[in-house]
Amino acid sequence: MVVKVRLEFKLLSTTKIAGDHLLTLNLKNVGSSILKNMVVRLHSLVSGFSVVGFGRFVYALIPSAEVSVKFRVSVSSLARAYFSVCGYASGDQYFSMESPIMEIPIKDAAEHDMLLT
Repeated sequence: MVVKVRLEFKLLSTTKIAGDHLLTLNLKNVGSSILKNMVVRLHSLVSGFSVVGFGRFVYALIPSAEVSVKFRVSVSSLARAYFSVCGYASGDQYFSMESPIMEIPIKDAAEHDMLLT
């Protein structure tokens, strides 16, 4: 049985904090499966971009539910990056997916929408 996982990613903000930036990402489960034990990671395609920590853990996300995760990053200008998510759907079926590459403007606020299927 193949589980179709659908997540909506929305970058809510990029805020400057103490020499770094705080990225706030909203995840919404737009599919029909309960998603559990997810690890969300941020990856950059440019040098001079670093993420504090390995990733963010999300215990569970039921259909239509949303959760915000925050990433502390060191970057000085516009960055090209993507997010990856892995976890389990419908009980014990492993899934892994990546977002499209997106540009993350480093300023006080930014908003980008993308839907992964």
